[in-house]
Amino acid sequence: MNIDWAYIQRYWDWAGHMLEAVIMAAVVAVLLRLLLNWREAGIAGLAFAAGHFHGREKRDYEVSVHMKPPHLDGYYLWNWSWDNATDFWPTALLCVGLIWWVARKQ
Repeated sequence: MNIDWAYIQRYWDWAGHMLEAVIMAAVVAVLLRLLLNWREAGIAGLAFAAGHFHGREKRDYEVSVHMKPPHLDGYYLWNWSWDNATDFWPTALLCVGLIWWVARKQ
């Protein structure tokens, strides 16, 4: 069986980032459970994952355009490439949606 990694990268990269964010949020939540209750630890884990992906895609954009420090223009999300946007926004929306869901649970 030969796996076409180029196809997966081209069409399913966004899904891999979403899965990575959920796993990252779970790991952070387990670590924070030592200090917080499960609900708060879950929210903090999801917020960490969303922030991580923002930072990673911002850095990828800065590197791709050879931006000189202090990299403040990297915060202009509308200048990001399609790849940066499709890596960040689905993941961010998933994290925010899950934060909203967990926050509303009693």
